[in-house]
Amino acid sequence: MGNRRLRIGLFAAFVLIFLTCHTEAALYRSYIYDSWGMAVPTPDPYLPARVIYGEDIGAGDLKNPQDIYVAPDKTLYIVDSGNNRIIRTTSFFEVIKIYKEFERDGVVDSFNNPQSVYVTHDGRLFVADTGKERIVQFDADGNFAAMIDKVQTDMTDAFPNHFRFRPKKIAVDPFDRLYVIVDGLYEGLMKMDLEGNFLTFVGAPRVALTLWQYLWNRIASEEQRARMALVLPTEYSSMHMDEQGFILTTISGGEIQLDHFVRKLNPSGADIMKRTGVHPLIGDLDLGIGTSLEGNSRFVDIVGRENELFSVLDQQRGRVFTYDGTGRLLYVFGGLGQGVGLFVKPVAIDELNGQLLVLDNRTNSITVFEPTNYATLIHNAINEYHRGQYDEAANLWHQVTGLNANYELAYSGVGDAEFSKGNYAQAMLFYRVGNDRAGYSKAFYRYRRELLGEHFGTIMTWILIAAGLRYISSKRQWRARLVHKYHNSQLAAALSRERVKNNRFYSYCHRTIQAVRYAGHVIFHPFDGFWDLKYENRGTFTSATVLLLIVVASYVFVRQYTGFVLNYNRISDLNVLMEASSILLPFLLWCLVNWALTTLMDGKGRIKDIYIAGAYAFTPMILINFPVTIISKYITIEEGTFYYLLLAIGVIWSLALLFLGTGVIHDYSFGKTIFTTLTTIVGIGVVCFVGLLFFHVIDTMVQFFREIYLELTFR
Repeated sequence: MGNRRLRIGLFAAFVLIFLTCHTEAALYRSYIYDSWGMAVPTPDPYLPARVIYGEDIGAGDLKNPQDIYVAPDKTLYIVDSGNNRIIRTTSFFEVIKIYKEFERDGVVDSFNNPQSVYVTHDGRLFVADTGKERIVQFDADGNFAAMIDKVQTDMTDAFPNHFRFRPKKIAVDPFDRLYVIVDGLYEGLMKMDLEGNFLTFVGAPRVALTLWQYLWNRIASEEQRARMALVLPTEYSSMHMDEQGFILTTISGGEIQLDHFVRKLNPSGADIMKRTGVHPLIGDLDLGIGTSLEGNSRFVDIVGRENELFSVLDQQRGRVFTYDGTGRLLYVFGGLGQGVGLFVKPVAIDELNGQLLVLDNRTNSITVFEPTNYATLIHNAINEYHRGQYDEAANLWHQVTGLNANYELAYSGVGDAEFSKGNYAQAMLFYRVGNDRAGYSKAFYRYRRELLGEHFGTIMTWILIAAGLRYISSKRQWRARLVHKYHNSQLAAALSRERVKNNRFYSYCHRTIQAVRYAGHVIFHPFDGFWDLKYENRGTFTSATVLLLIVVASYVFVRQYTGFVLNYNRISDLNVLMEASSILLPFLLWCLVNWALTTLMDGKGRIKDIYIAGAYAFTPMILINFPVTIISKYITIEEGTFYYLLLAIGVIWSLALLFLGTGVIHDYSFGKTIFTTLTTIVGIGVVCFVGLLFFHVIDTMVQFFREIYLELTFR
């Protein structure tokens, strides 16, 4: 009997432990994108605490709900569109009032497919009664106060002929100006007063035309333009007015700028959203190509939070993305599916006392998400930083790294704290670990200024000493003494030159060195230089190969050793052979295709001449790449303009020399050289296409014979 009770007790304990673990485990995966755009798993920032249905709060089943709104007094409004009602509850989901019918001018009225609500700080309720094309206002006691069912304006040209006032989302600023998202209206947010007088449109999203669309619009006739598909800006999908009076908006997709799916509008409609994060504000970076969830994230709602944070709801994949005020992604959670914490069709999100509420209009339910210690630490660290408590913020960020060592934003947060305390060297260290180039650049600028200020006297002293020594050494008497002093070394050099003449190997090396040095003459005197390379044999195949290898080395050097603030390459993934081939293969293709074409166009250059001239033409890249890469380690992002300018000069200079060298070695006129250059570029494209086609055919044949072999083997 005792053993049976023990077994029952152990079984009950096991079930209890299982259920406890089951409720704490999320059915979705939480992650964040690192600096390279890779999804990195993270601890769950939020976990589902409960799922609430209409019958749970005593209001009956919900039907196709469209919005959930947390009022300033922390009461909750549920827009139950399918039942044509608004449900008001406490923060504990206890029903306070249900708005279904109301008395207007002695007549009982009701809603028809309401889409959203907005509550002011003084308790006034505004309802977007979309089905009846109006906005209904109630006072703080829940009584009917006013109604806007018609837009009053003299600017009839501002609206399309098919315009119907079907409000979807509404917001009211502290000055009683009403902002409305109207269904089917693409001119932006409609701004009006509480009497229904139209003021203006604000924040119209810009249309991003493709180059082809722009060119076609320029050359098309009136009839062709009329038959073209109308390109419209995408309408806003949601908006939220934050505590500062700015309007956070979402655009669910369309032909707009890639990083403008989330916007922050001031009262005049200008987008003031800060976008200093590594990645654009587009939700998922992985577009899921080839899957059922292919495409960009589709934002359907947004909620502003403390310290300028905001969370956006992605209906495409059922995920919640939270960003800080500068556009940096903090965490991601959620997903599509059947189960606690998953959604079928999420439509709205809001925050209540630190909890996130997500409304699903397919399951007719509200999922309440509680923050975990991980999210709480992140929020507290940001809050302490905004309060100026930098030591506390740094300590909290360190705790975050203890939970997630791959959380780059935590290291960047410690860097922010150290920077604010004036510890610039320490800040640079954390910024680098966090891959925060903007922060590193800012800290490096201050650190460099400190060092220069501290050691300015010493630096100037050494500069003056060096200048004085240079001046003294230029005097004739000192020059004579130096000549006398190094007489023996000059004699040794003469003997070495004699040995070179009598030794084939040394002679070959000496000639190669002289040919390499001649590249300095070629880049400044291209016409004489390329002529001498061909007809005076001033260049050799070996010297050209040496120069080409140095060019490749300089390119790899740039890719790998450019300063941190300007180097966006993932060094651990750099393949030296691939980097080298990206220079060698195009160069060799140029030589081959140019030779093949010029033999048919009376060109006088041999393939060896083309190779030598091409290698010598890239000498400016050698002279610029190495020193510029070293300098890049000591400049900021703002000064990086000069870095890119110098690299561009090296490339343009080299290409110009390649063009001139082609004309000289083939003895072409300027016009014929242009034609030859263009046909060579086209020829390279043809060769690449044929090569890819050839390998594709070979791969297809191999797969075909492999399948036949497997079929015969298994039979």
